[in-house]
Amino acid sequence: MMPQIGFSEMLLLAMLALVVLGPRDLPLMMRKLGRWTGKARALAWEFRQSFDEIGRQAELQELRKEVESLKKQSGLDELKTDLEQTSGEVAQEARAAAAPVVKPETQAADAPNSDAPDTEDPTDGEMTPLASDTPQPHKAETNS
Repeated sequence: MMPQIGFSEMLLLAMLALVVLGPRDLPLMMRKLGRWTGKARALAWEFRQSFDEIGRQAELQELRKEVESLKKQSGLDELKTDLEQTSGEVAQEARAAAAPVVKPETQAADAPNSDAPDTEDPTDGEMTPLASDTPQPHKAETNS
């Protein structure tokens, strides 16, 4: 616990330092005191930071241990391996199911295209009239 120094104590110390050191050496001593105080504060801050870092690392190690114990208790590792195995099986089945679908497409590519003109047309592109369109010769009516 640090002692508390009030305004009246500070004023008493300042007057005592002025009398003991004199007005010529007092500013020099105040600068040195300020530098020492700054160094002490920096050292204390660094010391506090190192303890905080050690504390954080210890907490992190404890949390890691807790997570590992929870994984073992909950069976997450088993679930992960089961999930990986199932995904592998699904991928294999998907590849197997996709394989027959590809074969009919290759057969369809070998078949002639219905949109393309037929090169083996017996009429060679001429249009043939339908039976109903051909004129029938008129039979002469015979009166008998």
